[in-house]
Amino acid sequence: MHFQLISASGVKYDDEAYEVIVPTKDGSIAVFSEHMPLLAVGVPGVLSIRKKVNDNDEQLEHFAVYGGILQTEGNSVRFITEDVTAAEDISEQESREALTRAQKLVETAGTRETLAEARTVAQHHEVRLNLARLKKRHHR
Repeated sequence: MHFQLISASGVKYDDEAYEVIVPTKDGSIAVFSEHMPLLAVGVPGVLSIRKKVNDNDEQLEHFAVYGGILQTEGNSVRFITEDVTAAEDISEQESREALTRAQKLVETAGTRETLAEARTVAQHHEVRLNLARLKKRHHR
């Protein structure tokens, strides 16, 4: 199937894939060739791409996504998101430090609006940290 990962800053992935694992509000779903037509809401999490049928889990390509829309139609699959980060662009230490700072913002938020913003930032950095840990585990 053909998979596209599209963000506000451009196309991040545009190639053939055997399987795409997408975080949705109902849990992660695996999409394969000829998947039934689907429009689903993506949530913050790790999106994974298995390029070939024989690729093992260590060969998956991972991206941090922060919500978006999944669309499948025949052999065409597209995930459209505002922001996406590739695994190689994430540092575990920087992500951990950023998450700690964001959690402090959550604790000290004075208004509902500030709290909602702080939670969004914390969730963003939690996804990045999860991806950094996944990357580290696969490169041992």
